[in-house]
Amino acid sequence: MVFHNAGMRSGIECSLCARCPRDRIRGCCTISPVFLLADIGYFLNNGGDEFVNDLLDSPYVDISADQLMVNAIDPSSEASPGTSQVRAASIAPFSHLSHPKTCRFHHPEVGCRIPMSYRNMVCRQFLCPGVKLWKDTRARRWVDFWLYLQEEEIRRQQLLADKCAKQGFSLLARRHECLRLVRSMYRDLQPAPRLPDGYPEMEILVLKPTGIPGAKATN
Repeated sequence: MVFHNAGMRSGIECSLCARCPRDRIRGCCTISPVFLLADIGYFLNNGGDEFVNDLLDSPYVDISADQLMVNAIDPSSEASPGTSQVRAASIAPFSHLSHPKTCRFHHPEVGCRIPMSYRNMVCRQFLCPGVKLWKDTRARRWVDFWLYLQEEEIRRQQLLADKCAKQGFSLLARRHECLRLVRSMYRDLQPAPRLPDGYPEMEILVLKPTGIPGAKATN
């Protein structure tokens, strides 16, 4: 288990995910990830213009006023594998799917195919209940850290959405103006507000795995 303290794009990596006993197509791997204006603001200020354009142009993305949802692969409704127009996540063949749906960014061998900093808040911080992370006393001290980031992300999203709405901009109407405003506003929000003290840039925890075939318990 690796905790990455990277400001607003902090995240959690878990080596046990690759050995998930539930067909490796569960938890975050089944969702349709949602990117908020706060995510888009980060992308636009960190070399992600092409990624944003690919999302906006993709037939697999539902666009609303202040967010983008990348619809999960549904083998029952898609005739052939194809290739997602989101270049960062071309669709893997359906042959590996044992679950009705899977995230378009997921690959059965490597997991998520986009960098952690480009994942949304849920995907950066999600761990399935089987990991039982928060029962470990060393990990529990990070709970306040993640809660703080979640609250700050929500605050930023609300600021961006409210400002765009007041100007009559959205991802549906006057999109280019919306993106320019989001880029500018997000840049003005940098750097991230002071995070709670006492958290290193990276911390590695070795946990006792539960229910993972072939995994060895290590303390």
